[in-house]
Amino acid sequence: MSLPLPARRLVQTARSATTSSPSLHLRYLLPSTQKRHASWNPFSWGKSSKPKQDPLSLELTRRENEQKIYKRMSDRTSGDSIFEDEIQDAERRNEPEGEGATKASMAGYELSNIKEHKMRALDPDPRWRVRWQRRQVMQMVRNGGKKLSKDQQIRLVEKDLTFQSENMETSMKKLVHLAHQIAGKPIEEAITQMRYTKKKTGKQLVYYLEEARDRAIVSRGMGLGKANGQTFAEPKQIQTKDGKWMEVSDPTQLYVDQAWVGKGPWRGYRIRYHARGRSSAMWHPSTHINFVLKEEKTRIRQHQERVDKQAKAKPWVHLPNRPVTAQRQHYSW
Repeated sequence: MSLPLPARRLVQTARSATTSSPSLHLRYLLPSTQKRHASWNPFSWGKSSKPKQDPLSLELTRRENEQKIYKRMSDRTSGDSIFEDEIQDAERRNEPEGEGATKASMAGYELSNIKEHKMRALDPDPRWRVRWQRRQVMQMVRNGGKKLSKDQQIRLVEKDLTFQSENMETSMKKLVHLAHQIAGKPIEEAITQMRYTKKKTGKQLVYYLEEARDRAIVSRGMGLGKANGQTFAEPKQIQTKDGKWMEVSDPTQLYVDQAWVGKGPWRGYRIRYHARGRSSAMWHPSTHINFVLKEEKTRIRQHQERVDKQAKAKPWVHLPNRPVTAQRQHYSW
């Protein structure tokens, strides 16, 4: 049963008045920014239209996606295999209990075999390396095939590493004695000396000596004589520049060639109060230490150079036969 025309118009007018959206003519009167945010329902203000999700589920989803991306990136070098599922099942059966959660938590921290990741560590600045190689080639062309100097020939054969520690809470006056103590000693003996010293800074020097030793082995390839079979069949007797005799069986053994200290920034100060109402500022210093690590090849070469120089020296003549010059008819005194 349909309503008459006047009643039908009245119902449509009431329905349009109760809706939450504005009328069509009012929408066109509002600016564009107000039309987007126009809402006639006061209870919907400040509420987002997107459904809220549990933060725990979001975190789990994010971790699963990270593990999938890492696995896909790490498997780029190996390639797909039809036996991949069987290999993974065998690995899960063989691993002990409790390691699954540890591997899942440490996902993304393993060593990567991707070429791009390796180049970040082996060749961090390729443009600088190319420029340096180009400068070296240009220098060789300018020299015209000249022979290398003695220093350049030595640097081609012998390796060294210069290491600087962080600033420590001590003064140069205290640290310089420890630097004199370890200078000229093998690296292991220097570490032993600093481990059992009574000085408070000795414990920090143990850490820095071990870091310098590890950096020399990894970055410069020093101290690998035993691994490469480069040791002597019989130890050699050499004399250091201090006049001490020592035996060397491994020419690649590391030793501290030089050790010196340097000043760092001031850590702060405190007020010292004196008599008669006077005061002064007592500044707290910071100091760092530098090492130069070399191999025993250097001391062997220096010893051989001293021996050769002594062999080439002419015998000492107490009263050499010099010709008489500037003769005069009278005495000079």
